[in-house]
Amino acid sequence: MPSVVKPVRVALFLTLWLAPVWGATLELLSLNDLIGKSTIIVKGQVAGSSAALSGSVIYTHYQVTVLKQWKGGSQGTLDVRIPGGTANGIRQTYPGAPQLTAGRQYLLFLWTSSKGAISPLGFTQGVFNLVPDNTGNATASQMATTETVLTPGTGQVVNNQPISMPFTQLVSLISAGGTP
Repeated sequence: MPSVVKPVRVALFLTLWLAPVWGATLELLSLNDLIGKSTIIVKGQVAGSSAALSGSVIYTHYQVTVLKQWKGGSQGTLDVRIPGGTANGIRQTYPGAPQLTAGRQYLLFLWTSSKGAISPLGFTQGVFNLVPDNTGNATASQMATTETVLTPGTGQVVNNQPISMPFTQLVSLISAGGTP
């Protein structure tokens, strides 16, 4: 019987030891990082979405109508791919992955993979909700995350405060290539 107990103990130890790895950890991206590392920056409106299985991962594909573009090749619509969703009766979730809403407008900092897939840079960090006030001016507010965020280089856990500012101010920073 001892030959069975040892592998069970090892498996239990490894399970407990690796458990924290299963959560999402994001590297903190500054506004300058978002502007500099994005391959595409757009103001867009979500026209719809669909989910599909790709290998063992379900991706939700958001069809985004481009209303204004500051970076990247000119495009009328984008297929923005985010891991997670429901397909073939199976639901997958990914911590830190943003969920977009049809009909809503966002300012998106996007990254294009070597295979051409377009995704928000830094998951929720690359998605800004655009909320108009009663005067018609909009505020751009970065989506909040409940996931662990680390500072680049040091790996220290940081209390991430989402960025929020007038939309016109954010556009000025994007047009200028970031803050000095």
